[in-house]
Amino acid sequence: MTLLSRTIIIGLVLGVSGESEQPRVVTPTGIYLGASHTSKRQGKPIYHFTGIPYAKPPVGDLRLRYPIAYGDHQEPFNATGESPPCLHWDNLRGRGVVGQEDCLYLNLFTNTLPQPPHYYNTQPTIFFIHAGTWMAGSGGDGLFQPDYLLESDVCVITINHRLGPFGFLSTEDEEGPGNYGLMDQIKALEWVHENARYFGCMNDSVSVMGSGAGGMSAHMLVLSPKTRGAAYHPDDNALLNRAISHSGTAYSPHAISRDAKFQALRLAQLLGCPIDNSKELLSCLRATSANKIAEIIPALYHWDDEPMPFAPVIDKWQGSSAVLPDEPYHLIKQREFLQVPWLVGTNKDDGAFRVQDILKDATLTSQLNTNWDKYGPILLDLDKTSCKDPIDMARKIRKYYMGNKKFGQENAKAFVEMMTDRFFLYPTDHATKDYANYLRSYQTYRYELVYSGRKSFLDLLHQEDGKHEMASSLFGAANPRFQNTRDAHGWGVSFLDELLFLFPSDNLDFVYKQDFGSDSASRVSTHMIMLWTNFAKGSDPTPTMEGWPEDISPWGAWWEPFVDGYLYYLQIDPEMESVDVPIKEETMRFWEDLPLFENRDHNIIRDEL
Repeated sequence: MTLLSRTIIIGLVLGVSGESEQPRVVTPTGIYLGASHTSKRQGKPIYHFTGIPYAKPPVGDLRLRYPIAYGDHQEPFNATGESPPCLHWDNLRGRGVVGQEDCLYLNLFTNTLPQPPHYYNTQPTIFFIHAGTWMAGSGGDGLFQPDYLLESDVCVITINHRLGPFGFLSTEDEEGPGNYGLMDQIKALEWVHENARYFGCMNDSVSVMGSGAGGMSAHMLVLSPKTRGAAYHPDDNALLNRAISHSGTAYSPHAISRDAKFQALRLAQLLGCPIDNSKELLSCLRATSANKIAEIIPALYHWDDEPMPFAPVIDKWQGSSAVLPDEPYHLIKQREFLQVPWLVGTNKDDGAFRVQDILKDATLTSQLNTNWDKYGPILLDLDKTSCKDPIDMARKIRKYYMGNKKFGQENAKAFVEMMTDRFFLYPTDHATKDYANYLRSYQTYRYELVYSGRKSFLDLLHQEDGKHEMASSLFGAANPRFQNTRDAHGWGVSFLDELLFLFPSDNLDFVYKQDFGSDSASRVSTHMIMLWTNFAKGSDPTPTMEGWPEDISPWGAWWEPFVDGYLYYLQIDPEMESVDVPIKEETMRFWEDLPLFENRDHNIIRDEL
């Protein structure tokens, strides 16, 4: 079909759609039928198109291979279904095997459906990638709704990508290169690039955003040549234009697998597959029941849910076909990354998410206290990321934070601080400094969320009475992993808490007001939505506005960029101030001086600045 013919058909179909209650959009890949609702606060119409396949089902011979574009829809596609989570073993929610292999779907939310033929009335796109440390999670589980962001005139697209061994098993050769989950994300971005503008979403103003593994993904996509197009500066072929990373970067200890082939061999051996030949190993895994593969995952853990067995790999052996061709800090130092603005930050107590889970288990707590030399290196992910003795490293880290104190509820604050700094704050500090130093023409913006809102994400995990839909449908009436006598706010500002300011949730009984004059939590939420969407629209969270004095912010705050010599970050609380004192400077030096894998050539980087 010619482009002229497609344009005529699009015009005819959308002309009819005004008379129909069901949203109806035509793209080069087919006709999509959606649904609508009104937004939580402003009552704006929101059009949603869910369960859209962006790649062929990765089943059978397509398992453990790069995704293949889904292709065209010959009949109108009813985009009102669910996006089933990708198959995984769900330790977090205590549900065992969850999801299905046929899972490469995306969900698109927009508040405008433009008219043909030019599609000028389109809005910036936020491409959201879920958390889950590569092993779990979903972009379509209904936990968060994008209404707040859509009320500020951006589009939101959420996706599923393959998880665990299905997304990241690698034999570290051309037979099993790994990074299938990252390639899923890239394939979804390609779908956005080709189709989004027909839904009112800009395909040349895409901000990739995520938390945890989603934040790591956003950073990795900036580093991958697969998203770059023809140059290191965004052009018409680039798949993204900005990145937003919450509590996760490519420098995070969990970002990259350092023993991918070993883990692939372990899994294969447990399943009775041959391990001497990669081709035979992968052929066996493709013929094995998907559920059987998922069920064996707990056998790969050494202690509780540690260590993480599958993650992206550096696939330098693929040459020009590599997804992640070198260490992230090497790619940044050599300026081999897409030069785009980056908004990045952490929550003050990110580590509480893991700590509260450990401390409610008397056995796990006792093991840390009685045999730290065995379990400490595993917990702190030092076995694979330390250049020297991991036991000695674990001892030094424990002494720095805990002294002679024991792990327990009475010393939970120090434990949270240790886990926060190890897995969130230091990797983010290190990555932000490097990125800002080697970025040209654009800015880096850093934040720290220090304010506890009306609810914590842990509230969603502490349901004990079974009265809430969230408790019964997702976690079970009494999820044992997250029952605790301590109120969620007693843990501080934990992992994923930032999302509750940006996304309403049907599982919580409140909606933040959109103003600056009500309660403090609503002010924080209103500010964050404004700053995040400003960044998505123009790469600056607090742009100057014509007619305003230069010393007065029209946004109630100035978010100063993070640059060498001026390490400003926005402290997110009701005051919203840019702070020019580095976060925990002495502690960051402690981590910088440790012989971690990610620190092994930091002196070279520093000397070149």
